[in-house]
This record gives sequence, structure tokens and C-alpha cells, in this order.
Amino acid sequence: MTNELVTALITGAGSAIGRAVAKALAGKHFQVHALDVHEDRLHSLANEIDCVCHAIDITDTQALEALVENMEVDVLVNNAGVLPAVTTLDALTRDQLDALIDVNLRAPCHLTRLVLPGMLARNRGHIFMTGSSSAFTPNPNIAVYAATKAAIHMLCKDIRFDLIGKNIRVTEIAPGRVQSRLYEDVFGEQEANKRLYDNFDAIQPEDLARLVITALDMPSHCDVTLFEVFPTMQQTGGTRTAVKDG
Repeated sequence: MTNELVTALITGAGSAIGRAVAKALAGKHFQVHALDVHEDRLHSLANEIDCVCHAIDITDTQALEALVENMEVDVLVNNAGVLPAVTTLDALTRDQLDALIDVNLRAPCHLTRLVLPGMLARNRGHIFMTGSSSAFTPNPNIAVYAATKAAIHMLCKDIRFDLIGKNIRVTEIAPGRVQSRLYEDVFGEQEANKRLYDNFDAIQPEDLARLVITALDMPSHCDVTLFEVFPTMQQTGGTRTAVKDG
């Protein structure tokens, strides 16, 4: 890991993947800036690691601009994400649809836009995006969520063209089932555990934090562009065929 990279900004840092990444980077002596909309989760994190907490709604672009205006960000981890409902597109409310796009796509676009000028001026940096296996394989009832993650995948690929010749790396982490708060917010903790975790293997947030450290530890001439990681007992794919006139 290059000694030049010293400051990390992590969104959704109050829980699950973001929290694990914050703890891992703090353990590597980064100055961690933890961003989350939930102030209580940030206070809990600050009791565990040395970090600077920012209770900000990442859909508030003006707040993001004010945050990074005088901040040198060496490592950006665009991790915050929402899944407000598991249902068909037509059943989503306007607010649910807007939240999916605003949190999962619009906010990381803006935050990346805001930190890139400083990275370019210093000619160093590493951008991480938390994607999803749903970007590559269709699944029922998460069409807009999957669309935002597919957009994140292409965003990463195109940013690398914009940064060609610069010492700035872009890494997408696209996991399968992760034990996080994403589905807890939909089903509640007890029901999410029953449906998704109690009788199944799931990737743990700490597993993904290890991938962040792995990518950072690679020599500067190596850019780990994509981690696609599944639980060993999970596979995706296949087709669905409806009964005629059914």
C-alpha cells in the first residue's frame, strides 16, 4: 500500500460493509472520514476507531460539496446503498424509485466528480464502488436497484478511460448475498435473517473489507478493476418461463 495514500472517505460507514471498511482502513493508519445519514451509528463507530464523523444525507449535493471542499481525499469508498422495497417496478412508489437512483447512483457520481480534481492534481488516488452481482444477472423484484448497479459497473469502466495515464485506480466490488442491513430495512432484522441468512452462507462485511485492503496493497502499476464474489453455496443464472395463457 503506497504511503502517499493517507485519507479515506467512506459513505454508509455506520454499518455493515462501510463500517467494516472503515475499521480496516483505520487499522492501516488511514485518516478515516466516516459519512452516514445515521448519527447514532457514527457515534458507535467513533467509540471503536479513530475517525472523523460526518452525519450527512448523501443525496444532499450541496452538503457533499461543502464537505469535500477543503478535504484531500486519497481513497473514496462509494458504499452507501438502499433497497427500500423488493417488488415489481410498477409497485414502487415515486419516493422509493427516486431513493434508489439518488442514493445508489446519483450520489456516487457527484461524490466522485467532487474528489477527482484533487486526485488529478496530486496524481494519486483510489476509488472504490460497491456494486452488486445483480448488475450482471436479472433477478425478480429489484429492477431499479439492479439498473443502478449496472450503471455503477459501466461508470467504473468509463472512468478508467477518463483517467488513462494517471496514477488513479478504480475498483468495483460486486458481491452476491452479503449479510448487511440492506434487506433488514425491507423485511426487518428477524424476518431478513429467517429468509436470507439463518440457513444459508452469506458473505460477511469483513470479507469485503479485506478485498479493499487487497486492492490497495497491490503495486501501483496494478489496478484490480473488479471483484465479483459470491458465497460458495450461491449461484445465479437460469431462465423463467410462463405457462401459456396462465
